[in-house]
Amino acid sequence: MHTTELIPSVGKSADDVYSAIKQAIGETRYAPGEYLREEQLARGLGVSRTPVREAFRRLGAEGWLEVKPNHGVRVRSWSIRDVEEIFEARMLIEPYLAGRAATGIAAPELLTLRGLADEMLEIAKNPVTPECADRWFAANRRFHDIISGAAGNQRLDQSLRSMKDVPLIKWTFNIYSDDDRARSARQHVEIVEALESRDAVWAEAVMTCHIRAAQKSVVEKFRQEPSQP
Repeated sequence: MHTTELIPSVGKSADDVYSAIKQAIGETRYAPGEYLREEQLARGLGVSRTPVREAFRRLGAEGWLEVKPNHGVRVRSWSIRDVEEIFEARMLIEPYLAGRAATGIAAPELLTLRGLADEMLEIAKNPVTPECADRWFAANRRFHDIISGAAGNQRLDQSLRSMKDVPLIKWTFNIYSDDDRARSARQHVEIVEALESRDAVWAEAVMTCHIRAAQKSVVEKFRQEPSQP
């Protein structure tokens, strides 16, 4: 299969090309370690090599690609240390933001969070399929983005989003056991309850437990079977 067959139609600007390649990697359309060909991508996307080269540079700096002089550009493979670092960083930032959000989140956002938590509860009752994983990923991402955005700290919010904006997050749901999925869904409900109660301590505590449980499941699975995103 040609590389560009995996990328949706895009505009011609450098930002369009960057976003399209990043989306393709984020949706795991490329395997870890797979080489991307600048000329082939440019030809298939109908652009010059310059925006593709710039996209490679940006994605390399952000950790999505490995840019190896004289060897080429390939999709980054994730190590156990990468997994541990992402969860360590989340543990430092996300519970704090949840506590901050508890004191300032608006009622409409709480209603949205309740709906997303209910959706994830329903998803967790069904067998895992690609469609199911996509729905969970979208709901989970929106859920956590709403909370971090409501905390009122833009820099921490952006830092958190960037570290979670990797294929690893989508891969997490795919490797969860039935018990993992059910527990995660229940924790989302409890996070909403803590926020509805405007209880910062509770919100911080349950978010800590939520991330710690995910870390344990993912790290154990990664060590057993590093068929990573």
